[in-house]
Amino acid sequence: MQLLWAVPLLLGVSCFVVWLLLLGNKGQGIADAVSLLVGTTSLVVTVFGLQHSTARKKAERQRKPLPRWAFAALGAVIGALGGAFFWFVVVKPDVPVTDLVDISNGARMKDGEQASFPVPGRPPERRYLYFVPSLVNHEPVGDCVGSARLTVTLVRDGRKDPPREEQFPGREIRLDLDDTNREARVLLALSVPDPSCVVDLGVTEAVLYN
Repeated sequence: MQLLWAVPLLLGVSCFVVWLLLLGNKGQGIADAVSLLVGTTSLVVTVFGLQHSTARKKAERQRKPLPRWAFAALGAVIGALGGAFFWFVVVKPDVPVTDLVDISNGARMKDGEQASFPVPGRPPERRYLYFVPSLVNHEPVGDCVGSARLTVTLVRDGRKDPPREEQFPGREIRLDLDDTNREARVLLALSVPDPSCVVDLGVTEAVLYN
């Protein structure tokens, strides 16, 4: 009966880990979620070990029951398998696509010019796209990057979504690719107060996720 408290604890922590994985974008919360499960399991096993050492003499006179750590291990295994099933089968891992982003007309952009890149995959493998645009100033002086803004428009199967204006370079942008049956493309229009500014547009990170 002393072991019953550990089973709901482990199952509860396992469900919490699955919830963290469902919230995780870009794959950045997975390590913390797994470490939470491992840490809780280690704590439970340690407590069982202490209880076992204090009752060792008494247990030697009686028939040895199933090791206490086996119950903790069983709960941990069930939780880990459940989390793995949801992550790899239901949610599916994030797909980094930074190296696959091919930007058109992104070199030496000026105010009012537009660049674009197709979202990798036909159709994309996940529902959402996360990417970070970057701008590089050609001149050693001038406030070209800091004052620049981007207007981002998602085109899905030839249909344009409402544009998202005043997007800052260097900050993440998230797009919903739902209902994309063939292909999706991202349009990026540059807006900079100084018409003499010349910048290069790039993408430092791009991830497809659910």
